[in-house]
Amino acid sequence: MNLLTDPVFHAQTRQGLKQLSLPALLVALGRDEIDSLTGLQRHQEDAFHIFLCYLAAAVLEREQKNDPKQEKAFWCNAIRRLDGGGDSAWTLVVKDITQPAFMQPALPSRILYEEKFTKNGKAEPDASTPDVLDLLATSKNHDIKARRTNHDSEEAWVYALINLQTMTCRNGAGNEGVARMSGTFSARMRVQILISKRPGKQWVRDVKKLLKYRPIILNRKLRYKPDGIVLTWVEPWDLESSYITTDLDPFFIEISRARRLVITNRGIAAYNASALHRVLPKSVREQINGDLGDPWIPIDTEKSQAFNVYSEGFTPRITRDLLFGIIDSSEIIKRPYMQEPEADDSDCWFYASGLSRRGKDSNTEGFHSVCIPMKKEATHLLFSAGKDRDMLAEMSEEGLHLAAIIEGLLKKALHSLLLGGVKENELPKRKKDIPREVQQWTKEALLVYSEAWSRYYFDWLWRTLDHDDEDQARLEWLTALKEKAVKVLDDAIDRLPERQGRRYRAQVRARGLFYGSLYKQFDELKEQRDAKHTA
Repeated sequence: MNLLTDPVFHAQTRQGLKQLSLPALLVALGRDEIDSLTGLQRHQEDAFHIFLCYLAAAVLEREQKNDPKQEKAFWCNAIRRLDGGGDSAWTLVVKDITQPAFMQPALPSRILYEEKFTKNGKAEPDASTPDVLDLLATSKNHDIKARRTNHDSEEAWVYALINLQTMTCRNGAGNEGVARMSGTFSARMRVQILISKRPGKQWVRDVKKLLKYRPIILNRKLRYKPDGIVLTWVEPWDLESSYITTDLDPFFIEISRARRLVITNRGIAAYNASALHRVLPKSVREQINGDLGDPWIPIDTEKSQAFNVYSEGFTPRITRDLLFGIIDSSEIIKRPYMQEPEADDSDCWFYASGLSRRGKDSNTEGFHSVCIPMKKEATHLLFSAGKDRDMLAEMSEEGLHLAAIIEGLLKKALHSLLLGGVKENELPKRKKDIPREVQQWTKEALLVYSEAWSRYYFDWLWRTLDHDDEDQARLEWLTALKEKAVKVLDDAIDRLPERQGRRYRAQVRARGLFYGSLYKQFDELKEQRDAKHTA
């Protein structure tokens, strides 16, 4: 199967379901004809989008064009010319292993293949389905599951190869991760502004931004080569040598693993060889820490590394930090170029995604993403300088601070409830003195509270731009937090395990503790309550 000539991709269009080659897909994206790619799984979407953007931008740069809206013949011929790979570099299975296959490196000789891709003289596939190839070990049944399906289409293999080769982290010696991430056991992120949920409109915008951004990255100290290598699987690889930035085009498309697909009696299977880094040797990676000018990746300038996703995912705190480029009141996150608005951008979405990893076993903690609607005014304000932006940043911090305070009050009330209505001064001071079942019950209830206010937080924050009175904006947020906390407390009371003779006392004292602490802490809520009673 040849991606340049065969209809590999199943696309839902306004005219119905179509099967398209890679050049035809680029044409359809440029014309905004694509509604969705039906074979593409959710966790693969970001890798495929970035792949298509880098490919198109590299081609347009080589052909001295700047419009992504081109015809099929242009794309087909120009892609063939990239790095002299020809059709072999775009064919899924190539028997001659001295020639590249799609996302699979050419090898110097058959002897090297027989030495490296076999175990005890016997060839054993590393993956017999695309799903197995795509994934690292999962620690739980998250939204990405190993061996989820027996679906074995060539299209599925294409998506799996792209995701593996361009997004994955290290998974043991000889299975190295991509260079565009902060460290061995992290993951590659995608952070940007979405102007449209339609794939074609977003692709056109991002390709144009890449071309606009190219001179900036070429002027950095990374010393990319203007006509350097784009397709890192075309040149023969001895599985030990690494490209450095002076070999590479700024829009290089990386492969991180030594994989070759082979047709067996049971269909396609993937074979694996232990190899060192294809892009950047270890010593260089440790110095750069993923800061390779990728316009979708935020940079933590304090740590001098690409930002990373952790098991908690994109909490309101992390999302807020990414939006403002701020951590603990210090502007130390260098926001990615794709996050910057263009002058003609209207209402849009802030989008961030990535896989989180768990320690040195490289297990995934899940695929995380966030997509927040944003008004045009807020989007442009975030990248401005001045009093209004500073005030919005302060308000965003205040909103998180207030949510944490009320969570603390709710936590005490829940502990009182579950311990039979003990008074505040009788509550255990140390966590280890609280029964485990009480801790678990409380944790689950607080998670409900957190999820409730998290969904509302950014809507409220953008509305503060329309408030002339900061106190009124604060009261609106406090009122919302109180209502959500009260609902969690009421639900917990309804589900309260039976405790003979103490159930009513527990309810009364828990509510009393919560409301008493709340009105003592926040005078404005007390005044609001008193005003309602007077009315």
